[in-house]
Amino acid sequence: MSRTYCCSCQLPQAACLCAYVRPQPCPMPVIIYQHPLEAKHAKSTVPLLRLSVPDIRVEVAETLTPPPTLADGDWWLLYPDAAALDIDTQQHSLLAVKRSASELAADKLSAAKLSTGMQTETMPLTAMQTNNRQIGGLIVLDGTWRKTRLLLHLNPWLKALPTLSFSQAPASAYAIRKGPGGQALSTLESVCHVLHKLHPEFSPAPLLALLQVRVGQFQAHKGSAPQTGAK
Repeated sequence: MSRTYCCSCQLPQAACLCAYVRPQPCPMPVIIYQHPLEAKHAKSTVPLLRLSVPDIRVEVAETLTPPPTLADGDWWLLYPDAAALDIDTQQHSLLAVKRSASELAADKLSAAKLSTGMQTETMPLTAMQTNNRQIGGLIVLDGTWRKTRLLLHLNPWLKALPTLSFSQAPASAYAIRKGPGGQALSTLESVCHVLHKLHPEFSPAPLLALLQVRVGQFQAHKGSAPQTGAK
């Protein structure tokens, strides 16, 4: 007997997630370039992202088309390379950035103001610029580390983009699938963290709750499945 599927979440009716979806607008342009093999993976979190943040654009391919130029700011790639801007510390890798004398002097002046109780103006994270490149939109690669490296190799234009990373995200709750070392976040968790850091009005809570429901479904299915070799 064939299974019936929900026309909204595209999951089997028995696993329908629609009752748990709390959609919200995306605070900035986001494109997820997904490797075709990842698109076929049942545990991919991108479908949950699309349900919760319908404005996110998803393209499935190996050969990718560069997005149109943004009216305000530049596209940044979420990828932890040596030159990436850490959105949690607002610092670049020391190996990748050479600071000018004027920048260092400005830092010393800011520190002096803080030590004397003077107020300094805080710049919004999205307004921070590196070589005059403002954060206007986010590009995310979805797939295993091997597949995302392949996407970078096949699409050299990606390497010309400024990059973002993070270092202080909450621990992953995606217990049903782990990356290298068992510490990697899912795409949903990564995007949630970055969007919230760039736009604090964006709430990760509804998406993380939806992820928890989906993880529970997989865990319940695994627990009810016959155990091979069990007596």
